[in-house]
Amino acid sequence: MRIRNTKGNYKKTCGKCEGPIEAELVGRQRYCRTCKNLHTKLTRKKHSELTELQKMKANARSYLHIYIKRGKISKTNCIICNSPDVEAHHHDYAKPLEVVWFCRKCHLEHHEKG
Repeated sequence: MRIRNTKGNYKKTCGKCEGPIEAELVGRQRYCRTCKNLHTKLTRKKHSELTELQKMKANARSYLHIYIKRGKISKTNCIICNSPDVEAHHHDYAKPLEVVWFCRKCHLEHHEKG
């Protein structure tokens, strides 16, 4: 069983290459940026390998993030609990800009209800 580090006592070397972990990633990741990027590149499915539904979801999320970055859409507070820390929920992925903003807790509860 892995023993968790106490606060402030984080491992500062990569779990794969034993090289140093970048200062801003210490305590947040177990691998250096190079090893993490390589692992992601080798294991993540390419867009061409996704199903049609997965492609539609990925495209809708990407499209929404571009509009947020450009300032054309702004995030609002959670519609249930008014929390400012929100994530987008698409009712229909064919309409990528029509989203409802939920905090993580309310979003999970919404999906549990069906």
